[in-house]
Amino acid sequence: MTHEPQYAMRSYQPRAVETGSSTRSIAETLESEELCRGLLEKARWPSGPVCMNCGAEGAASRLTTRPGLWTCKACRRCQYSVTSGTQLHRSRLPVSAWVKLFYAIEIRGQRLTASQVSRRFDVAYLTAKSMLRRVEALKREMPEMAMRLETQLRRLAAGSSQN
Repeated sequence: MTHEPQYAMRSYQPRAVETGSSTRSIAETLESEELCRGLLEKARWPSGPVCMNCGAEGAASRLTTRPGLWTCKACRRCQYSVTSGTQLHRSRLPVSAWVKLFYAIEIRGQRLTASQVSRRFDVAYLTAKSMLRRVEALKREMPEMAMRLETQLRRLAAGSSQN
């Protein structure tokens, strides 16, 4: 047992994953908002975006002015994102925070409390409590999406363990 304060102790260093020409840890990889949004899009819409209003498949186009926002070319009045219609909708948190929380709970098997989530993501206690509730509700209401996201994150983690 050491007599150093807790903040001076060495923290856990996650495994590294190769992305492109450099080696990055999973934590650094999941910091990318574009990558996390892409993971959620593949998990929610495996065959491409589906309009929330008319249900048209393959009639979506990305808005260039706002990243992550889609518009439907079929009904021409619906704008939606990967979080629309899910428990993550109308959240002010970045998509990467949700994916990192899902990774910690599902892949790493951590049983996090609201206090731990609050400290880890630097959010208020009530926000952390809401985050945990929303992730559990997402797994309950959209099990196929949760399963596909878990599979993608496991693949990402497996790629990092080979380094």
